[in-house]
Amino acid sequence: MGLMPMEIPPIPGFTNQPKINPVRDSRFSKSGLFAVAISNGVNYGTDLNPLLAQIYNSVVNYFKDPAFTHLLGTIKTTASILAIIFGAILVIIIIKMGSLIKEEAAELKAEFTPPEEATSAYDNRWQEIKNHVNSFKESEWKFAVIEADKLVDDALKSAGFAGESMGERLMLIKPGQLLNLQYLWDAHKLRNLLVHDANYQITHQQAIWAIEAFENVLRELEALS
Repeated sequence: MGLMPMEIPPIPGFTNQPKINPVRDSRFSKSGLFAVAISNGVNYGTDLNPLLAQIYNSVVNYFKDPAFTHLLGTIKTTASILAIIFGAILVIIIIKMGSLIKEEAAELKAEFTPPEEATSAYDNRWQEIKNHVNSFKESEWKFAVIEADKLVDDALKSAGFAGESMGERLMLIKPGQLLNLQYLWDAHKLRNLLVHDANYQITHQQAIWAIEAFENVLRELEALS
């Protein structure tokens, strides 16, 4: 079947009405549908192409303008300088925070770490003496007793007890002045036996007892911490 003409009413609001070639397609007449063919070159009003071209050219010319290029370079330079400044500030802040964190950690460690016990001038020597008496050799035990006697004699002199020798000092000490005086006498007598008789044999138990007697005197004199 062929196309049949159909009347199309004018479109309100348009000064220049479009050129329309209305036709009725008899293929859709039974279903009530119509096809309208609009010819090429339809103009619904003002042509916008020149205006758009003008805007486009203005934008392109603006970006090509040396002033814009200079402005862009200035912005880039300023942004680079600001980035360097802020980067330096960030580095300084990180370093400062690291120092503060270390200080806080040191303070916390100091708070939760118990203080070390103070050591006197006799502590190191006394520890060496105890190391000798704890060995498995009799010669070491003898050495420990003799050295302990010397250390106690130094402590007595430092405490102000009179006398030219250890024995003389012990004789001049009054019973109330030193609580462990009798034990000190016995330990000193053992020392004399070792010094005057090279063949004198000492047991480990005797050596330990003498060292304990000397240590009690040193603590009574507050020579050991």
